[in-house]
Parts: sequence; C-alpha cells; structure tokens
Amino acid sequence: MAVEFWFLRSMLWTSWTERKNNDEVLEEVQRTLMKRIRQRQLALLGHDLRRQGLENLVMTGRIEGRRARGRQRLDSLCASWKDNVSPTELIRASEDRVLWHHGRQHVVNDGTAP
Repeated sequence: MAVEFWFLRSMLWTSWTERKNNDEVLEEVQRTLMKRIRQRQLALLGHDLRRQGLENLVMTGRIEGRRARGRQRLDSLCASWKDNVSPTELIRASEDRVLWHHGRQHVVNDGTAP
C-alpha cells in the first residue's frame, strides 16, 4: 500500500515534504487521470470526425436504423467541454484543428466514468 502511494506521488511530482495525506493524493490522481482520459477521448473523436469514413458516419448518427440503448458517447463528451456544447457544435468545432486543440486542453472533469 505504501509503495502504491509512493508511485502516485511520483506521478504527480509531489514531494513527501508537502505534507499531503493519502486521501488528498488519491483525489488529485483521480482528477488528473479523468481529465487526461477525456482529453484523449476528444483527440480520437476529432480525428474520427475529420475523416470521411465509416467512423464519421457512426459517430454523427447518419446511418439508418435505431440508436443503441444507453447513454450516447457524444453526449458524455459534450458535457466535458467547458461550455457544455451540443453534439452539432462539437462536430463543427472538430473541423477547425486549432479550435479543437484549444477546446480539448480546457476539458472540465464532470466526474463521470468514460
């Protein structure tokens, strides 16, 4: 257990002299890890939306038929943006690489699992 927190502290560049307890370290790791996961999901989403292939059709919902049950992936990624954009605005933003990169860097951690 102690070695795990030692590894977590080294991942966060937190020195043992900063006097953070294990709960604070664990909370900070979870927060930064979720933010990094959201950023990587949005990076892949932007890549897929800029391509004109099957992935683009699936993500934008242009395939005939019924939608799958459960929470849709685009909806959860839209909520992680700072301004809580709609899926249409998210697709439009992905076309501009500079805007997409800037928006991806300012992801808000909404506390939900990916």
